[in-house]
Parts: sequence; C-alpha cells; structure tokens
Amino acid sequence: MRSAILGVVMGLGLAGCAYNAPVPITPNLQVYSSYGEPLSGKFALFVDGAALSQTVKPLGLNCSAHKFPVDLRDAFRQSVIKTVEQLVEEVVVVDTPLSGDQLTAEGYRGMILVRGESLNARLNVVSGFWSSTADSTVELSASLTEHDPAERVFGTTGMGQGNAQADAGGMCEGGATAIGMATEKAVRQLLGQLGERLSGSARLRTRG
Repeated sequence: MRSAILGVVMGLGLAGCAYNAPVPITPNLQVYSSYGEPLSGKFALFVDGAALSQTVKPLGLNCSAHKFPVDLRDAFRQSVIKTVEQLVEEVVVVDTPLSGDQLTAEGYRGMILVRGESLNARLNVVSGFWSSTADSTVELSASLTEHDPAERVFGTTGMGQGNAQADAGGMCEGGATAIGMATEKAVRQLLGQLGERLSGSARLRTRG
C-alpha cells in the first residue's frame, strides 16, 4: 500500500519540474593502443556535438510530471579534445572544418572530425516500500573521420552505453543523477572505442 501511494504521489507531483542531468567532462584516458607512441604530426581537430541534447520523460507513471533535460554538447566536445590529445603528437582545436588548402598552408598533416550522431537516454522510476529507485540507460553514438589535405584517409563509427541507478528522492530529483551517471559511462565507453580505432589505424600510421 505504501509503495502504491508513493507511486501516485511521485506521478502526480505538486507541479512538474525540470531537473537538469549533470554531465561532467569524461575523457577516456586509458585508451588501449598496440603502439607505444602517439600519431606523429600536427592535426586539426573539429568536434561537433550539436545533436547531443535531449529532454527525457520517464517511462510509466512514476515521476511522469517531471522532465529531465540532458545537454551533452559542451561536455562531449571537451571530453573528445582531452581524449584525442593523448593519442596525437600535436592537436590544434578548430571552430570550423578546414579545407585541404588550409591544411597544407598551415602545416597540418590532417584533420580529425568527431561528430556526435545520436543520444538516447531513458529513465524508469521503480517504486519500493520506503523509497523509489531511478534507473537510467543511455546510448550514445558518434563518428570519427580523418582527412589529409587530398582525401579522406580513415573513418569509423562507435557506440557507448551506460546504465546507472540512484535514489529517486522525494520529488524525483534523483532521476537527473541517474541519467548523468549513465551518460558518463556511455561517453567513456564510446571514446574508448573511437580512440582505440584512431590510434590503431595502420593506414594513418604509415601515411606521411
């Protein structure tokens, strides 16, 4: 009976609130590489995270009056930069992609482009006897390509997934915590995949 009442209260709420999910900068600093040294040369790095924001609505009735915005755009950009910096000899972050002529004129070996492709965050709040648990799963995908001044040399797509639970709290605020924790795991897994493939590309290693 208590859990049923708690579920109704959490579902209706006094008023719907928006709880922003915390999304810390989460580089993967333990990328596996079969090579002992970073990619040689100077690379421009452009990161596009424009697609990585979402307003999450809980599944089911529990906490359904509330919204949970998650905006990963800036944290994704900073996480990518910090991850790539450990894998490449010299990285220069650029605000727009550079043309082949610009790469040549400015002495770049090539340009690395990382684009966030999709963000899918889900939240389910499960009522317990004394408290409720917020359970979140986040799926995140991104692409990475590398272009030298003449052509595209390398490309890959990766996906990360994270799951986390947190106490939902009296007013469902814990849903944002669960989403943030799951997002952090998904970002770290995704960047591990992309970083490993970038660092391990034999074609990139052998091209001058």
